[in-house]
Amino acid sequence: MAIFAHPDDEIVISPMLYKYQKEGVNIHLVIVTDGRNGVTPHANIPAGDVLAKTRSEEALCVTKTLGINSPIFLNYIDGDLALKENINSLDEKIDSLFTKYRPNTVISFGPGGQYGHPDHRIVSNVVSEVFQRETSESLQNLLYYGYPKKITNTNVNFNTDLVQWLNDNLKRTQKRFLTYRIPFNKTDLELAHKASNCHKSQYTLDAIDDLLTIVGQTDSLIYFRPWMGNEEVKSNIFE
Repeated sequence: MAIFAHPDDEIVISPMLYKYQKEGVNIHLVIVTDGRNGVTPHANIPAGDVLAKTRSEEALCVTKTLGINSPIFLNYIDGDLALKENINSLDEKIDSLFTKYRPNTVISFGPGGQYGHPDHRIVSNVVSEVFQRETSESLQNLLYYGYPKKITNTNVNFNTDLVQWLNDNLKRTQKRFLTYRIPFNKTDLELAHKASNCHKSQYTLDAIDDLLTIVGQTDSLIYFRPWMGNEEVKSNIFE
């Protein structure tokens, strides 16, 4: 079960989602907010219900392309997760998802929220809180997505200022903590690129190219830091 704040947050792990789908893993993507405030100049869609509907359709396009289960939408308003009542109810909803779906492994962003986004950080915090309270024989592993500190991408000429900014502001992690290193191949990356193109309201095609370039700079590995820590390097999240 991958739990993220917004429709499109899954882009960074999408090659791995496709890889495990091919291997028969039952994958659920949970999207906490409806993204109604994610206005972009190129899409020209105002904030509100129309944008939320558009983004839910884009998320469904992603899951269909990757071949995983349809998204689970929790329908919070992006930017409002820090409200006390939302944090409390999100805790309850994450708890109920763990009870209903009984995932073996849960994936989310780490405490840095990928590039410091408050919604990302809150989702990471709440997922961690519920996991450490409810972890069991069936719910065994919590993994935080991480981008290695040593990979700066200073040699990459990005086509878009947006992705250049994202790259410059990534909250990178020391590689020694990123002990889950999941390999993906060219086919996985190509399919992930196709799925990511569904997010037309958020990114131009050039920006998607740039984002997948960042993903592809990691020696064909998706990196995770385990919640409990681990010194042994693993190439499979189910080891």
